[in-house]
Amino acid sequence: MKFKFYLGLLFLFVILNIGQGSWGLTESSEARYAEIGREMVISGDYLHPQLLGISHYHKPPVTYYLTALGYKIFGVNEFGARFFLSVALIIQLLLVFKIALLLFKEEKIALWSAVIYISFPVVLIATRNLTTDAYLTTFIIAAIFLWLKRKNNGSLIYLYGFYAALGLAFLTKGPVVVLPVVTFITVYKIVNKERLRVTIHTVLGVILMLAISASWFVAVVVDHPNLWDYFITEQIVNRSLNAQSFHRDKPFWYYLLFAPLVGLPWFGFIITDFIKNRKQIKNTNRQAFILAITVGVLLLVFSLFSSKLILYILPVYPFLALLGGYLAVGISQKRATIYNKIYLGFYALLVIALLVLIFYEKLSINIPLAAILILFLIGFSLFLYRKKEVFENQKLMDLTLGFTVGLLCVYTLFSSANADAINSVKDLMVRVDALDEDSTANIIVYDNRLPSASFYLDKKIITIANGNYRAKRETEFEQDTLYKNYYYDLQKPADLDRAQILMHANNNILILRDKTKVPDSLDFILNNFKNKEANGKWLIYY
Repeated sequence: MKFKFYLGLLFLFVILNIGQGSWGLTESSEARYAEIGREMVISGDYLHPQLLGISHYHKPPVTYYLTALGYKIFGVNEFGARFFLSVALIIQLLLVFKIALLLFKEEKIALWSAVIYISFPVVLIATRNLTTDAYLTTFIIAAIFLWLKRKNNGSLIYLYGFYAALGLAFLTKGPVVVLPVVTFITVYKIVNKERLRVTIHTVLGVILMLAISASWFVAVVVDHPNLWDYFITEQIVNRSLNAQSFHRDKPFWYYLLFAPLVGLPWFGFIITDFIKNRKQIKNTNRQAFILAITVGVLLLVFSLFSSKLILYILPVYPFLALLGGYLAVGISQKRATIYNKIYLGFYALLVIALLVLIFYEKLSINIPLAAILILFLIGFSLFLYRKKEVFENQKLMDLTLGFTVGLLCVYTLFSSANADAINSVKDLMVRVDALDEDSTANIIVYDNRLPSASFYLDKKIITIANGNYRAKRETEFEQDTLYKNYYYDLQKPADLDRAQILMHANNNILILRDKTKVPDSLDFILNNFKNKEANGKWLIYY
């Protein structure tokens, strides 16, 4: 079974990378990480992240480093930016499989755990869009695996590996790593009635973790002492408790509603089966009970934070998948038949979605490839419906895997043909590049931030901010005034004067959202242009 699993991982890796660079960077998160990585490669400065020529210390650097490494291998393009997301997912699946073996000692449970994990839409979302979350979750799962391996094997190398993984996770997204790992370990020890033992190796491991975690922070704080207060106040306290300052505040119930939706259909299957068997699980299988409590506690604690984006809860889903793997091997034939029918309904929804994309005029898709995919989904589901099972609930597993592959293909086909729908400005930049024939124009973005513009045009762009939080930049860490050539804040009188001079140049190309209104008091922004074009959600003046 292990050989087939490893072969399946290889096949999945190929599927993940087919078309991985065929759609444009999505604004704003993915484009931001991609552009910071690009600027690192260009400048050679891997200590101080920059976005559009201005220091950007919102996140530690691991995601930027992996993105930059992708560029070194594959060139500066979307595939290079996303390649290591696919690698991360394969590592996650391997670790989930191995953790299940450590917890339950049964390969069927391990296989089901990995299959369920890859089926969660939120997992696929995280590996199709460049953010920190996929890498963070990889290090978290690695830390859990190494901790369990230490308990089972006893070798000190796993203990130190555990602390090293925590340190790397911290260098990926900061202290949020502590929550899922500490929650799992705490629940594990309470349920198993284990005492917390502190040895010299525990102390040395913590020192190792702190050394790795603090390495980059100490290095940049040496250059900018005021960064320490910025990290604590702005990036930890305000993000967690005052999310409205980052425009990411959501109500308490946000995750309680959306966590199941981005985990369909297995989220529903798992919760249903757990509720039905909860008393038996509590009395007969501590490991499954630990996983269930961990999932519940994490969802509750994440809900208490005011800052909420759907990928923030990605670390919950490995624990949910492990619980699902345990439950899946015990699903009755009657219940499996129900789940099979639900999955066939999801197949039908995918086919309907493809038909909509083919016939709806406002959306596009590669029709021959969409037709092939429709035939695959229909043919595969009919084949499984008639096929006799070699092992128990094989049909449900095959339906799960087939739907996952279909979902990946649909997303690739849709994203590559509908830039506006996924919030990509790749097509817009193609037009801007055509207008800037000799590459001497000033590319100006009004009251918005467009990292993609610099990425696709391979040149510095100018941002004019006028109150939109997306365009606002933090310039207090700049050591010279070079950034002023590329950033104008119209709330400042000196920048307003400079902007008036800039907008009188004859080689300007201005980009702004079609819904953005330029006040009459700033008529100089538009007065010097002769031409205006609409391009998707954007307007181009030249």
